[in-house]
Amino acid sequence: MCSISQAFSNSSFQISYAFPNLEELNIDSDLVELSGDLSDLIELKKLSITHCHKLSALPEVIGNLIKLEVLRLKSCSDLVTFPASIKNLGKLQFLDISDCFSIKELPEDIGEISTLKKINMRQCSRLQDLPDSVYDLEQLEEVIFDEKTRDLWELFRLKIEIRVLKDEFNLDWLL
Repeated sequence: MCSISQAFSNSSFQISYAFPNLEELNIDSDLVELSGDLSDLIELKKLSITHCHKLSALPEVIGNLIKLEVLRLKSCSDLVTFPASIKNLGKLQFLDISDCFSIKELPEDIGEISTLKKINMRQCSRLQDLPDSVYDLEQLEEVIFDEKTRDLWELFRLKIEIRVLKDEFNLDWLL
């Protein structure tokens, strides 16, 4: 098994040369920093970065992934903000920032992602406000969130499907 963080940090290995047609990349567990080499994966459609608790920022070059349709940043608990270049993700349909406890704001220009259809923002407890540009998300059909962020989306109630998820508790481990 190869640690993706080691693959990105090793200058003799460029993932884009090894996998030039890579369409889906899953990174799971404690990546601290995402390399700028990621932008060379020009065919990437799905990027899933999960359980990377020490990842605090995404590189500005993430906006170069113009074919990206799904960006999943689930359980990146130290992720604070997004780069401004995220507005360049012109094919993005699904953004999952669930369990990203440290996110305080969505990108100011998120409304420029005209293809965005679904946002999962459950457990984004520090999110205080939405940028005005969210009203420009004409394709947005569904927002998933918890009761703490429910009021932020109140003005959208008639336009999109709103799903308020209660905290889930799984006790299967007791069996």
